[in-house]
Amino acid sequence: MSSATELRTEARRLREAIKNLSDPAMKQELAARALELAQRAESLELQETPEILRMNIARYQRMLSAGLADQSAKRIVEEMLADAKAKLAIMKGTR
Repeated sequence: MSSATELRTEARRLREAIKNLSDPAMKQELAARALELAQRAESLELQETPEILRMNIARYQRMLSAGLADQSAKRIVEEMLADAKAKLAIMKGTR
C-alpha cells in the first residue's frame, strides 16, 4: 500500500510529464491516472478509524459485486479496496 503522500507525489509527477507530451491520447491517459491517484490519496486520508475502514471495505465490495461498467471506475474501486484492507491490517497490527 502506498501512502497518501506517495500517491500525491506520483500524481504530481504524471501531471508534470503531461506537459512534455504531444500525443493527446497519452495526455488524456496520464491525466486520468493522475486523477485516480489523487482520489486514492484523499480516500486514504479520510479513513482514520477501523470502523470507517470496515464500512468503506463493505461499500467497495458491494460496488464491485453490483458490477461497474466503466473499467476505469472498477480499477479505482479495486485499488481503494486494497488500500483500505491494507490500512486496516496495519491498524490491527498496531493495537
